[in-house]
Amino acid sequence: MFLNPGAHVHFIAACGTAMASLAVMMKQRGFRITGSDTHVYPPMSLYLRDQDIEIEEGFCGSRLSPPPDLVVVGNAVSRGNPEVEATLSARLPYMSLPEAVREFFLREKRPIVVTGTHGKTTTTALIAHILTISGCDPSFLIAGLPRDDQPCRLGSGDYFVIEGDEYDSAFFAKFPKFFFYMPAILVLTSIEFDHADIYDDLAQIEKLFAQLINTVPQNGLLLARDDDSRVKRLTESSFAPVQSFGLGPDAYWRAVDLTPSPESTSFTIVRAGVSCGRFEVSLNGTFNINNALAAVATATAAGVGLEAVRTSIASFVGVARRQELLGTVNDISVIDDFAHHPTAVANTLAGLRDAHPDRRLWAVFEPASSTNARALFEDRYIEAFPGADHVVITRVPQPERARSDPPMDPSRLAKALRCRGVDTIYLPEPEQIIAHLLEESRAGDLLVFMSNGGFGGVQQRTLRALQVKFDAA
Repeated sequence: MFLNPGAHVHFIAACGTAMASLAVMMKQRGFRITGSDTHVYPPMSLYLRDQDIEIEEGFCGSRLSPPPDLVVVGNAVSRGNPEVEATLSARLPYMSLPEAVREFFLREKRPIVVTGTHGKTTTTALIAHILTISGCDPSFLIAGLPRDDQPCRLGSGDYFVIEGDEYDSAFFAKFPKFFFYMPAILVLTSIEFDHADIYDDLAQIEKLFAQLINTVPQNGLLLARDDDSRVKRLTESSFAPVQSFGLGPDAYWRAVDLTPSPESTSFTIVRAGVSCGRFEVSLNGTFNINNALAAVATATAAGVGLEAVRTSIASFVGVARRQELLGTVNDISVIDDFAHHPTAVANTLAGLRDAHPDRRLWAVFEPASSTNARALFEDRYIEAFPGADHVVITRVPQPERARSDPPMDPSRLAKALRCRGVDTIYLPEPEQIIAHLLEESRAGDLLVFMSNGGFGGVQQRTLRALQVKFDAA
């Protein structure tokens, strides 16, 4: 679709990380941007404000009059939304987010698409960081907030780095976003069942990833996690060359001799049996070393020399809400993490345990996702949380998302963990959680809050409560 400079583009549900980033990129292209959302709050509201993009609270059909030249519809809205109905009634041009990204940005670039159940955001941010620091001047769109950079950028270089989400695109495009992205390089981190609100089973998800793999051209590259059996099986049918990455002996890109510390992990990279020397990244956990390997392999494929990769990866400081240290009071550290899947919870706890072997580890968990509103993963969470010394589980914030499926029962999960010998308590309200942590935590503890939702701001509120407590003391 062609739009003249100055054309008016309106965003419905503009405050998601990816939607806000796309709005900023289109403004940088010279379009006039407006938007709306029901939840206009930091950090994305501040990010948009800093870019001189005004977002109005709530949805109202009259905002579409006079009509914009294009409407971008977020996947968080559906039929019945007043602005969606006004768009359809007036027969205005509209697109989903991934379709707009493809039409306005990707066709002129070589897309690097990072996909998989786990690690997409961190790996995307790592690749974008390496290419930027190494002087490749990439474009990128990250579905998260890098702690020292913006979530999007328009560069003059050949590559566009983007997170390839398997979630659906819009109410009128009920298929994954990644089908729009035309990968020249595809990074596949892992495949597990997730998003039970839109997918029936793992077989359905595998089929979608297989279709994505089939879109990588023969002159492209597929980088695939070596120790994921599903990834390995699906990549066998790739028409593009395949390079594997992982910690096992058969990986083309392999990490060995991992040395964790509280601040970082150092490791040796072996490529096709030949040592590339030591690397260091400010991340913990073997899952993050896999992410780092994928980023190194991608940057190398994009033409960055290993020495430049080594230097740039060492300066990466991470992504917001991925093991993000919010603050430390009286040697009690408050960490915010996005983990919302049993594998992610287990990996996060294992990584923090390796980095801090002598500290007590608290896992404070909110089952906020649509999948976690269901009982689907309860048994797997019983296996995931024993990596913590103490576990606090709170209520499902939107239990209606379970629909007709058996609902998750957090108190039942807490009881099952106690039967396993894990010190666990169910506290439904944020105030109860804060009071419990103030009473029970002690110097040296790590308080790790795990949720892909807002968690009622309990992370920041706990940190402030600790500050008040010890300032008073």
